Amino acid sequence: MNRKEVVSCRARSRSALFPQSSLFPGAVGVSSALAAEAAPKAVADKPAPNVDRAVQVAVELEGTDSLGARLAFRLKDVFNASSLFVLSEKDAPKIRVLLSTTPEFPSRPAVGSAYSVVWVFSQSEGTLRHYLAREVGVVTAETVEDLVAHIAERTDGISVRYGYLFQ
Repeated sequence: MNRKEVVSCRARSRSALFPQSSLFPGAVGVSSALAAEAAPKAVADKPAPNVDRAVQVAVELEGTDSLGARLAFRLKDVFNASSLFVLSEKDAPKIRVLLSTTPEFPSRPAVGSAYSVVWVFSQSEGTLRHYLAREVGVVTAETVEDLVAHIAERTDGISVRYGYLFQ
């Protein structure tokens, strides 16, 4: 017997011993059914929108120095341009970023500013604000952009951590 005859003989004996209907009653073409399940499904033309986790924020500045004003305006720009935040003054649940700045050296206000950032949650205008986090430091004209990115990143982390407050 050559190899071709042996393979053919084995296939015939297997089908005689185990007919397809006895292994899976009512199943016809099990391998074709499995292949149909493994085939990728068509993607819809209009996918469902992703879950929106944009958080309402407000930035409040207390201070008269120019670096503090620049920091506050750049922070508002970043929040306004980001898809993670909605810069809003509406009476709604939001994270308030309270920014306080003062010149580091009163005699040389352009050198740097000391800043304090406090994140609070506000359910509405008439309710008590709840403390979430704080940070203090010194900012110079060269580090304003880095600090803005850091504050925005930290605000996102705080909004994820305290996301249950918005539900």
